[in-house]
Amino acid sequence: MQLRRTTGFFVLFLISAIVLSACGGGGGDSAPAPLPPTVTTSNVTTPSIDNALINGSVNPNGLATTAWFEYGTDPSLSTFTKTANQALAVGTVAQSINATILGLTPGTKYYFRVSASNTAGASSGTIGNFTTTSPPPTTTTTQAGSITITSAALNGSVNPNGLATTAWFEYGTDPTLTTFTKTADQAMGSAKTAGPITQPISGLIAATTYYFRVAATSTGGQPKGAILSFLTSANPPPVANAGADNSVIMGQSVTLNGSGSSDGGNGGTITYQWTQVGGTAATLSGATTPSPTFTAPTVSYPGDNLVFQLTVTSSRGPSASDNVVVTDKWGFFDNFSTNTTGNYTATLTGTRAAFIYDSAGQRVQVLTGDDNNVTFSHSTPPSNQGVFSMLFNPTVPYPTHAGIWIRLMQDSNNYYEVSNFDYGGTPIGTDVAGVRRIAGGSVVNEVPFATAYTQGSSYIIKITYSPAQVVMDAFGQTVTLPLTGSISVNSFMVDTGQQDAYYDNFLLEAKP
Repeated sequence: MQLRRTTGFFVLFLISAIVLSACGGGGGDSAPAPLPPTVTTSNVTTPSIDNALINGSVNPNGLATTAWFEYGTDPSLSTFTKTANQALAVGTVAQSINATILGLTPGTKYYFRVSASNTAGASSGTIGNFTTTSPPPTTTTTQAGSITITSAALNGSVNPNGLATTAWFEYGTDPTLTTFTKTADQAMGSAKTAGPITQPISGLIAATTYYFRVAATSTGGQPKGAILSFLTSANPPPVANAGADNSVIMGQSVTLNGSGSSDGGNGGTITYQWTQVGGTAATLSGATTPSPTFTAPTVSYPGDNLVFQLTVTSSRGPSASDNVVVTDKWGFFDNFSTNTTGNYTATLTGTRAAFIYDSAGQRVQVLTGDDNNVTFSHSTPPSNQGVFSMLFNPTVPYPTHAGIWIRLMQDSNNYYEVSNFDYGGTPIGTDVAGVRRIAGGSVVNEVPFATAYTQGSSYIIKITYSPAQVVMDAFGQTVTLPLTGSISVNSFMVDTGQQDAYYDNFLLEAKP
C-alpha cells in the first residue's frame, strides 16, 4: 500500500512540473514578443491633373512608429519618391494616414504604397495606383475687332489646363461652321491659366456676316469655343475728282486733272476712264490716265462748254464719277510758252530788222534801227465783234521817233487801227496817234489821242470792237470810236518802226 501511495505522488508531481514548465516555470508571467507595424494601402481620393491625396492605415502594434508613402511611375516601386515621415501614436489599433503629392504629370499612371517602421521592424503595404486627369483646354471665343471692308481680327482665350496646347480659329460665312477656313496654329504652352489669342484675317467680302470660333487641342481633347459673328464694313465707293472747271481759248492744249481721285483710303487701287459727255467733240489722249490731254477744238462764237466725265473704279469693285466743264472760248491765244514765231508772217525792212523768239522771257522780240521796220501778222477766227489784247514793252527808240501800229484786219483795205508814238500827240509828218477805221483804203472814222508811250514801260493794249464802236483801252487812256460801218476781223497785224520792243500774250476772245 505504501509503495502505491508514493508512486501516485510522484506521478502527480511530475505532471505539475510539466505544466509549470510549459507556463514558463514557476517564476511568474512573461511579455509577448514585439511586432513590426501592420500597414494597409487604401484608395486614392480623386486625383486632379497634377496632384492626388493618397491614403492608408498603420497599426503601430504597441510600439512608437513612423509612417510614410512611397510613390512613382515604376509599377514595382523599385525606384520611388518618399513623402515626409509621419509619427504615429503608440497603440494597438490601426490609424489612418494620408499625404498630398504635388507636381505630378497630367494623364500619367502613378503607383504608391504605405510603409512604416518601429523597433520591431519595417513593413510596406500592397501597391495601389491612380492616374492623373487630362482635362481638355478651355476655349472662349470673344468679339472680333479691327473690322474693315476686307479684314478683321479674331479674338479669344485658351486655358491649356496644364497640357501642351495648340490653338487656332475657324471662320466662314456658314452660321454652323460646318464648312470653314482654318487659321494657322498657335502654340499656347501648358499653363493653367487662360491666355489671349488673336489672329488677323483678310480677303473678306464687304458688308458680309462672318462666323468664327476659337478651337484648341491637347492630349486632353479638342474643344471648340462658342460661335460668334461680325459684319464687315460696307464697301464705299472711291472718290472721283475730275478737277476744277476752267476755260481755254480754242486751239490751246488742255490737260485734265484727276489726280485728286482716290480709293477713299480703303486699301484698294483705282483705274481711270475719261469720256466726253457734252460739247464740241475733242480728241482725248491718255483717256485711261489721271491727266489726259486734248487740243481745244474750234468752236463757234462765243464758245462752247466741253463736259468731260471721269469714272474711277476701285479694285474692291465699286465705281464713282465726277464731271469737269472746260469752257472752250472762241478766239486766238499765243503766250509763246513755246517758239511759235514760225506761225507768223513777218516782213523785215532794213539790215538790222529782226523778228526773233526770246526763250528766256518766252516772248517775241522785234529789233529795228533808224529807218528800219518790222511788220508781223497772224490769222484769227473771223468775226465782226470781239476783244483783242496784247502786251507791248518798248525798249530802244531810233531817230526820228519810234512808233507802233496795231491793225485788226479784214483785208489790206479794210481794218481797225490803233497807233501811238513816243513823242506825244504832236504829229510828225502824217503820223498821228489815234484810233481809226479804214474802209476801202481810206479813213472813214477817227479819234486822235495825245498820250505817248515811254520806253522801258510795259503796256497792255486792249481793243474791243463791234458793229457799233471800237474802244481802245491803252497807254493810260480809254478812247471810243463810234462807227458808221463795221468789218469782219480775220487777222491782226503789228507794225513797228524805229523801235526795239518785246511782244507777248496775243489774245482774241468773244466780246462780253
